Amino acid sequence: MKVSEVSQKLFEGILPFFESHQFRLNKNNREFKRKNRDITQIVDFYFNKNHKGLSLEPKIRIKVKLVEDVYRQATIVKSRPFLTLGNHLFEILRYIDKGEETGKKNIYDWSIEKEEDINKLIEVIPEYLEETILPYFKENSSLSRVDYLLNKYPRELSIHNYLYPLRANLAIIAAKLNNNPRYEELIQIYEEELQEAAEDYKEEFYRLKKILDQQQY
Repeated sequence: MKVSEVSQKLFEGILPFFESHQFRLNKNNREFKRKNRDITQIVDFYFNKNHKGLSLEPKIRIKVKLVEDVYRQATIVKSRPFLTLGNHLFEILRYIDKGEETGKKNIYDWSIEKEEDINKLIEVIPEYLEETILPYFKENSSLSRVDYLLNKYPRELSIHNYLYPLRANLAIIAAKLNNNPRYEELIQIYEEELQEAAEDYKEEFYRLKKILDQQQY
């Protein structure tokens, strides 16, 4: 099975459901995206080849311009992709269904081995959109929610942004911009937790501290 053919059929099938919620399809990036002021909400579909055919990895993202603009002032690796909030769809489902926010489970991707599998996905993806993706986007597309979710368990891996060094850097930005009273305490916690992190992330953290201390938000 060819990725181009499978994605074409899949996207043709689910496009009307996404368009009814004001999402636009970017075929080159295989993503559905919509903007609301300074918030961008994205649903990604990553196709991977395997010995049985293809697997489809669904991810969802929330990008908050205010937070990410500050991070760009400190970033060292300019080409590094990043997001404010997001994860594999089934990790987000675990949060919505079970209230779990930390750790990482063994999750699976959708398997596409035959034509019927594509047709099945055309049926179920709109259900996930309505029941999981849209509620997550609605609840968490704000600076206050970013601050709350990223800083709720500062020493644990978070479902809402599983890349810990990056998450720590974005978390202190959100805390500062949201006037979180625990800001200084969070700075100390993340400093301790980043001791073993890659040097570029640590340098970004200290750059951010300086930027956030110098500017009034």
